[in-house]
Amino acid sequence: MDVEKRLATEMKKKILIVDDNPINLRILADYLEAFEYMVLVARDGRSGIEKAQYAQPDLILLDVMMPDIDGFETCRFLKADETTQAIPVIFMTALSETESKVEGFEAGAVDYVTKPLQQREVLARIRTHLQLRELTENLERLVAQRTAELETAYRHLSRLDKAKSDFISIMSHELRTPLAVIDGYTQLLEDNTAVANDEEAQFLVDNILTGTQRMLRTMNDIFDVTRIDHDFLRPYREPLVMRDVMDEVYIKVTPALQKRNLSLVRIGIDTLPQIQADKVLLPKLFYHLIGNAIKYTPDGGQIRIVGQFREASKASPAHVEIMVEDNGIGIEPKHLELIFEKFYQTGQVNFHSSGTSTFKGGGPGLGLAIAKGIVQGHDGRIWAESSGYDEETYPGSRFFVRLPVEPSAA
Repeated sequence: MDVEKRLATEMKKKILIVDDNPINLRILADYLEAFEYMVLVARDGRSGIEKAQYAQPDLILLDVMMPDIDGFETCRFLKADETTQAIPVIFMTALSETESKVEGFEAGAVDYVTKPLQQREVLARIRTHLQLRELTENLERLVAQRTAELETAYRHLSRLDKAKSDFISIMSHELRTPLAVIDGYTQLLEDNTAVANDEEAQFLVDNILTGTQRMLRTMNDIFDVTRIDHDFLRPYREPLVMRDVMDEVYIKVTPALQKRNLSLVRIGIDTLPQIQADKVLLPKLFYHLIGNAIKYTPDGGQIRIVGQFREASKASPAHVEIMVEDNGIGIEPKHLELIFEKFYQTGQVNFHSSGTSTFKGGGPGLGLAIAKGIVQGHDGRIWAESSGYDEETYPGSRFFVRLPVEPSAA
């Protein structure tokens, strides 16, 4: 008993008893006060509601059968009031029918005790629900604290991300101009060395030109990603024929294909209907997808570009679907979403080769992020599929692009 009193004293909890029977009130109040609970009493539902509102008890013992408004109605009123709705209510009832018990729970009670009351049972149920409420309140405080911490961290990360994007944008602008100048003068040098027939100078100039052009491509990619991040990517839509888009891309990737002895097969592209798209951004989209396939396909492999037109349905409007498929090393399923995030690398960066078209060649990890941004800018969808990653069996990867087709074009 001493241990029980000490525990109750430490809690210092307030119990409100609502009962129209003064004998029941007195007996139950004396019993609970013996355990150092603060006990408040009310003789009817209305006064019980008033005391609950101003005293804010930790728990309410509520009789069901009372004059004026009964316990069910009293409980419903308490649960409808924001100031009292969190207070647990235990019904005291002589009713044993299941319907009455269900009505009590539907009114908002957490438990019930049956009259005639067994005092030790009442005490046990009080303690259980006070502990549950305390645990709930502690959990709510912890959740609120963690939520506030996460919001603070999110705001901090947002500021850092904006600062990073601003820095990248500024550096992209600052570096592109001098690189363009170097590229221009290097091309002039290349022409002069060709005329002079100086093989050593020609070799040096060719390497300078290769490096500056690669840096320019990287700067342009960074500029594109910055526009996507800031939602500045605004496609200028005009009628485009997919065959012409693929022809343009093919010219750009041909040197890499020849260097790696890769074949590029086009299926169904020539019969696709016109789409409304940006004539600069769309070739860039497929340049990045095909470039990605080139990187991760071994020498002598094959890349397939397959186009299909799909009629409008209940699930989706009319669209063209273009698949870029390779028989390369594949992608682990856990990476299929992440690969479209900027700067994401699926392997260890230190082991990547530095060439942009060599097998598993390195790069800043921007191509697929740009592709995703371009597709979304055209109200389309992009995703990847692969059975897994294997550098011996080469399961390959498939990248799908869906772009809407205007009804008149279809």
